[in-house]
Amino acid sequence: MLSVDIEAFIYSLLTDEKFRNQIVAQQELEAKDAIWADFPSQSNPYLLSMLSKGGITKLYAHQKEAIETALKGENMVVTTGVASGKSLCYQFPILQTLLTSPKSRALLLFPTKALAQDQKQKMQELILGLLKENPHIPSIYTGIYDGDTEVGVRRNIRNKSHLIFSNPDMLHLAILPNHSLWSNFFANLKWIVLDEVHIYRGVFGSHFANVIRRLKRICEFYGSSPQFICTSATVANAKELTETLLEEPVHLVYKDSSPHSKRLFFIINPPIVDYALGIRRSALMESTILAKNWLQHKGQAILFCGSRRNVEIIYLYLIKDESYKEKIRSYRSGYLAEHRREIEKDLREGKIKLVISTNALELGIDIGGLDAVFMNTYPGTIAATRQQAGRAGRKNNTALAILIAGANPLDQYICQHPEYLFENNPENALISPDHSEILQSQLLCAIQDLALMENEGFGSLGSEHIFPYLQVLLQEGKIRKANDRYICAPETYPAAEVSLRNLSSQVEIISNNEVIGTVDSASAMWMVHPQAIYLDKGDTWQVTNLDLEHNKAEVKPVQVNYFTQATRQTFIECKNLLKKENCGGSDKYFGQVTVTTTITGFKKLRFFNQEVLEWVELDLPPTKLETIAWWMGISPQIVDAVKEQGLWNSEPNDYGKNWQEITKAIRKRDGYRCQHCGALEKDIPHHIHHIIPFRKFDNPEEANNPSNLLTLCPKCHRLAELTVQIQNGITATGYLLVNLAPFFLMCDRQDLDVFCEDKSVLTQNNPIILIYDNISGGIGLSRKLYDLHTQLLEAALDLVSQCPCKEGCPSCVGPVAENGVGAKEYSIALLQELIKNLPDR
Repeated sequence: MLSVDIEAFIYSLLTDEKFRNQIVAQQELEAKDAIWADFPSQSNPYLLSMLSKGGITKLYAHQKEAIETALKGENMVVTTGVASGKSLCYQFPILQTLLTSPKSRALLLFPTKALAQDQKQKMQELILGLLKENPHIPSIYTGIYDGDTEVGVRRNIRNKSHLIFSNPDMLHLAILPNHSLWSNFFANLKWIVLDEVHIYRGVFGSHFANVIRRLKRICEFYGSSPQFICTSATVANAKELTETLLEEPVHLVYKDSSPHSKRLFFIINPPIVDYALGIRRSALMESTILAKNWLQHKGQAILFCGSRRNVEIIYLYLIKDESYKEKIRSYRSGYLAEHRREIEKDLREGKIKLVISTNALELGIDIGGLDAVFMNTYPGTIAATRQQAGRAGRKNNTALAILIAGANPLDQYICQHPEYLFENNPENALISPDHSEILQSQLLCAIQDLALMENEGFGSLGSEHIFPYLQVLLQEGKIRKANDRYICAPETYPAAEVSLRNLSSQVEIISNNEVIGTVDSASAMWMVHPQAIYLDKGDTWQVTNLDLEHNKAEVKPVQVNYFTQATRQTFIECKNLLKKENCGGSDKYFGQVTVTTTITGFKKLRFFNQEVLEWVELDLPPTKLETIAWWMGISPQIVDAVKEQGLWNSEPNDYGKNWQEITKAIRKRDGYRCQHCGALEKDIPHHIHHIIPFRKFDNPEEANNPSNLLTLCPKCHRLAELTVQIQNGITATGYLLVNLAPFFLMCDRQDLDVFCEDKSVLTQNNPIILIYDNISGGIGLSRKLYDLHTQLLEAALDLVSQCPCKEGCPSCVGPVAENGVGAKEYSIALLQELIKNLPDR
């Protein structure tokens, strides 16, 4: 194991003036002693003896509460900190049951295969210790049943194993549809463990809640009624979430009595490099600098990045220095299982100094004690932040966590209000088990599991509730009715068509007939459109063909100095208005909408500095998304109030009285050709583009100087104006709100999207800011925003008012461009008027 000198690293940071000036918040938690408790009086002596030989003679107080609750027969969820001994809370009662009832069975479900393997190994060590001390005890067998389990050993695992370690996907896809092969297991099933239950939110959680309904239905068929033990990271509604998943009462264990060493947490904000525009050095570059600094010291660390792309980009940045190659690894989903296991092993053995990872290493996989954790931008939720920071900490050594803020409004809000991160936990994990699309797909899977009786319900839903879904399935020919039962069409396997992690199917990424990765079809247009660059372990591939009909994207290896980012156009139509309420200066709405999106092109961004190298146009078919949305219609009175301050800038530019003559002269000067692509004018006149934005000038005469004008075809003109995000007052405020909303919803920024217009039929031709669930059918995020209307507006005003930029920047209202001069002032004025006119003011 590498020797540790974390204090020296911290000292080097705090004595570096440049770094010290970037610290916007610091939290120091002193070492805390454990609160101990005796084992429950009904504990099995064999179990106590085995644990004692392993050095465990007492329990943390929360462990005792959890074990006593489990032994009393109650469902429970344990929501305590990282490394607080949550595993023993289910290991102990399961082993105790097996000692008194050897035929009992337990199903332990983990969100990832790696976590299941890790926990199986730890349980196996306890069992071996128990049997070694007490050889007369009947053997206890464990088995992993997942996609990597060899077909030849699956039967033996099904028939012999007392404890099955698996994951939700395998339960959904292989175990429940083949329950007849598991009849003995289900008949004796006493315990079901759901580890890391906070992961089961959004689409994944909504699917999984229905898988639990299917699981309980199968258990009832075989005469069992298992008890649930769940563990969770800290979330505001752990009890509510678990009870929604299980549709049963749950006891909450939340008072953490485990010890921890001294912990330091820094929030750093990269320096501003352009004060006029408020542009900061990128978090990617700052994280890279910090990582290089770490590699000069002793110890082990993990650098968390939000996306696969950022993992690959930072890894590329670091391995340019040959001396780092053997010290660092990248880690994310999509890598081969054996590659990930090798990295985990090398971390435990101290062979790696730094691993760059997505949140794939956020969960409780054993990678040994680390010294430091770096987070490249806010992970999206307080729960995830605490989970990632908790990865640092060796016994008796200071643990260091550093959050490197991004330039987006959410990260900047946290920089201004670190107390939200350090002191509060305002997040709720949201699921919608009765989401129509999810429910219908899972109901079909349930019927394939076991024929549904005519008057039978599904989970907490009565037969009258699911009847309409059955009628749709009948009409589509997916099920048929035989007497008083609904059965699946023969030769069908619906579970294979339903992905728990996403509502869409998977697109395979193929090179020379070999699959090198996958992406969900909903993201395919964005990530693997024609000519897109796909990144993988430092390699770059270019998409040569996207075939959505056959769910495949063909790629070829290339050596390039850029990555790609798609651009789009959006149109929104309201299908069903569900709620509307006047809020003084605005009306707020909630309803079902259809979002039509067209990918219009992409930009090439240079590695390292993300300079825009080129814009490329694409001609791709539109996609439609049926979802839910919250939106706000801004009243004419509010518009007039902002106009009176001279800040309304949403109307078209007045280019001056001679504009038509000027455009004719410039088109003639340029030979009626587009100065970008060379296209000659045909039926429609080309456009005239201002090289320096029109609004940057005091008068039209200066702006319309011929040297500042050039001819572009309509398509190239659109691309030119997209080189920066064109903002007006409405879109600026929309940018601010949608980037701040995830803080209150406990969701990823990618789960939401925004649409703004100066006049919209959805708001009686008034300006609109609309935020929608970026998930087919919606998952309830917009519904929550409807309730949080006032809170979101107040937080947005607070953030934009405190931003140090002059006119607007990525940290508040977004990059300022041609229509964005004064966007920050406008947003402040607009939000002030909206809040001032709220009914309760």
